Amino acid sequence: MSGCLVQDVAKAGITDGMVPQPDRPAKGAGKTCPEDARRVSAAFCARIGAERHAVWFGDVAEVEVVRQDSGETCGFIRIGNAFTHEWLRKTFHRDFAAAVHQICGKSARAEWLVAEAGAETSAPAQSTAPPAPEATQEPPKQRRTTRRASQSKQHAAVTAPEADAKRLPMQAASGHRHAPRFESFVVGPSNRMAFAAVELAASRPGQMSPLVLHGPSGSGKTHLLEALCTHFRERHPKASAVFLSAEQFTTGFLQALHGSGLPGFRRTCRTADLLVIDDLQFFVGKRATIMEVQHTIEALQRLGRQIVFACDREPESITDLGVDLLTRLRGGMTARMLPPDEDVRRGIVRAIAARRGLDVSDDVVHYVACHMARHARELTGAMNRLEATSHMLGVPITLGMAEEALADLVRTSARCLRLADIERAVCSAFGIEPGSLQSAQRARKVNHPRMLAMFLARKHTPAALTEIGSYFGRRSHSTVISAQKTVNEWVSKGERIMLADSTWGADEAIRRVEEFIRAG
Repeated sequence: MSGCLVQDVAKAGITDGMVPQPDRPAKGAGKTCPEDARRVSAAFCARIGAERHAVWFGDVAEVEVVRQDSGETCGFIRIGNAFTHEWLRKTFHRDFAAAVHQICGKSARAEWLVAEAGAETSAPAQSTAPPAPEATQEPPKQRRTTRRASQSKQHAAVTAPEADAKRLPMQAASGHRHAPRFESFVVGPSNRMAFAAVELAASRPGQMSPLVLHGPSGSGKTHLLEALCTHFRERHPKASAVFLSAEQFTTGFLQALHGSGLPGFRRTCRTADLLVIDDLQFFVGKRATIMEVQHTIEALQRLGRQIVFACDREPESITDLGVDLLTRLRGGMTARMLPPDEDVRRGIVRAIAARRGLDVSDDVVHYVACHMARHARELTGAMNRLEATSHMLGVPITLGMAEEALADLVRTSARCLRLADIERAVCSAFGIEPGSLQSAQRARKVNHPRMLAMFLARKHTPAALTEIGSYFGRRSHSTVISAQKTVNEWVSKGERIMLADSTWGADEAIRRVEEFIRAG
């Protein structure tokens, strides 16, 4: 889908109720030319692009060519109501006129007419005035077609697409039997900044908008977003909070677009007091949806409303989102969420046990928190296993029982990292072309990531020096030792290094890669 959607009718500077009616063709009998109308419509579509034509005209516009007995030819396009008609006329008239001239000749006239459903369905008034010229009347067959299309369009806009757009937030927000709350969210060094930012967004909506939370899978982003919606609804009972995944937003937008219910979808998203969209990275490659998101952000910011996004990495590293959207995201607040540290993991285990009424000793809490270290979902899975085992065997949850019941999960969680895992994490973290680290390139934008990869391979894998050097470009073991010393110097001096097309602090770069390693 093209990124050529136009932001908002109101931004075109149109005023309500002040739409000039187009000049009517000269009096005299005439006849319609369906074949010419079809060719004009095709030429118009070719000029503005099929995707733009589908977005703004689709099946609701009617093109008609009338040839007068006087020799004059007029091309008409009927669309929309008085408000949208005028904006479309100003935006696309030049292209439509060019299409008319291309098919009907330079002397042909191009006019835009308002297709008002109310006027078409009302009964004609009795009058003694002479009938209007045939050229200005809508042919009976086309009048019936327009009426059916208008009625169908109105019905579609009121039913399925708008209803779908309004149902999605409710489904997304009520997916859990117990709505997460701020009180149930375990706060620690790994997520303290994100938690504070979300609290401010709930208490003072609009002041730091858009807010973007980013972190690897399992760091608690969705839990925190759902807690935000719960708190917001309690604090502002009359306000509307809409929580959608990026996939739900995309699906709702496309359904509304193809079902002529776009106004209803936009009304749902652009009038919300709080709009939350999870998994921002899902929008990559969906240009029309990205454009819709941009316009939604602008509409909500004009109203002083709060927008919150979540994604699995820093927005700047999601380059395919486009410069325009990234610029809007930078204008708000960005907060990182790291995988839960040991203190947070212990708090999560205790919270799960308390919620389920399980009697779990500190030894068991410590064992689970230490061995299920990759993400919070592992902790939930481990507690599920312990609860089920205790119920099945009729025994309390002790350290010995936990060690036996979780043995296979611990082996899986403590998987041995390979050199390929390190390479994949470095490339994913900084948007580096796969295979670059194993090449013979010596450019700084590749050499620095390669040294970082060697350093992390020494730290996280049991591979020997010669094995690491051979894997990363057939280099000697002394090169690996030198890379390790260099990275240690970067960290101790707090230097910034070149990674791909960006500069990073050494500590920050290592932490970022390790996030990707933990996330698998």
